[in-house]
Amino acid sequence: MNNYLKIAALGVTTLAVSMVFNSCEKESFETTPSDQATIVEEMSTELAYPNKAGEIVTIQLNGDPVQVEKIGDDYILQGDIIVYPDDSQESKSVGRTSGRWPNNIVYYDIQSSLPNQTRVTTAIAHWEANTSLKFVRRTNQAAYIYFQVGSGCSSQVGRTGRRQTINLAGGCSTGSTIHEIGHAVGLWHEQSRKDRDQYITINFQNIRPGMEHNFQTYVQRGRDGDEYTSTLDFGSIMMYSSRAFSTNGQPTIVKKDGSSYTTNRSGLSQGDLAGIRAMYGGGDGNQAPTVSITSPSSGATFVEGATVSINVSASDSDGSVAKVEFYRGSTKLGEDLNSPYVYTWNNTISGTHNLTAVATDNKGKSTTSSSIRITVQGGTGGGCDGIAEWRAYPQVYSRGDKVVYQGTQYEAQVGQLWVTPGSGEHWWKTIGTCN
Repeated sequence: MNNYLKIAALGVTTLAVSMVFNSCEKESFETTPSDQATIVEEMSTELAYPNKAGEIVTIQLNGDPVQVEKIGDDYILQGDIIVYPDDSQESKSVGRTSGRWPNNIVYYDIQSSLPNQTRVTTAIAHWEANTSLKFVRRTNQAAYIYFQVGSGCSSQVGRTGRRQTINLAGGCSTGSTIHEIGHAVGLWHEQSRKDRDQYITINFQNIRPGMEHNFQTYVQRGRDGDEYTSTLDFGSIMMYSSRAFSTNGQPTIVKKDGSSYTTNRSGLSQGDLAGIRAMYGGGDGNQAPTVSITSPSSGATFVEGATVSINVSASDSDGSVAKVEFYRGSTKLGEDLNSPYVYTWNNTISGTHNLTAVATDNKGKSTTSSSIRITVQGGTGGGCDGIAEWRAYPQVYSRGDKVVYQGTQYEAQVGQLWVTPGSGEHWWKTIGTCN
């Protein structure tokens, strides 16, 4: 129930890839099931260049020698933070108030061509519902966040005083967007706390050779900072996975009792919120409800006129859920006041539909779920008749298997495959849309 918060040094960029396959489109290789298990363990650990190894070098960062990984022209600190050697615009202190957003107002804009902008608006709504920060669409402000298309998920850390970008690839989820906004308002990784060794043990024998520097505290890296909460928060959205950078599939970070932990990428923890309140003030302490659509699954396909049952899971940690509303795009389909939360959509119309649910708690705070996309086919079904929908692990596919995912048909290019279609052409070849 706790975390740490530090205002970032200016000029530092984090580059986080939520789907580890996005940076590998030019590579062609097969993985074993154990390899893929390791990949899944690390999907909650943001990486600048997954599946790429760089050269370990020492650079001068504000006069301090810092060990980083060099890949191409980028210098990478802690796996997902891009730093610039001897950047004159970078302040050594990560506790400076100049990195905060004045008056708790964060100005932003969204690139018109950015796909799935709902993840941005949902992430912003999550921050506004749970903190005193307000996100205002930019008009002519010089300092603002610009959400744009990127090869991964990336953000600068803290307010820079000028335009700063949050880059989002197609695989960057709503949770990843919440994470990147956390960087932009001043959050560093939780396991970087200077007091972390009181709460966790780093198993260096399980870390990939050359990756040990990613587990330094900010003090060990010659950085300054502040702990705004009293203890390390395992539930922080900024916490590394327990198996981050593992060379053998065994945990690299464990609790003091030797146990691993579950990584959170669904939303801000109570500790995250406490840290934000300590830094920015405000907030009534009421945590917004959580909500997700449990069925149908995203990518499901139906026949025109069919009945679709939309099932939602919603809960509130410090109160109760007053209602759940169901939406198709911006059109409200209906609402349910009691659990289990279900809406039955009759006489569906053909097309591709984005479905969301909005849960409101007893104090009026609301949360919008991540959207799912379903396809309702008319006529012959667009050439996808008889092709099964993709199913997540433990379903494993062989080379040549065909599936339908989110209204598009794919063919497996390797064996022993269960990664998500659309992750890269070396995994799944795109055959075409079903409509």
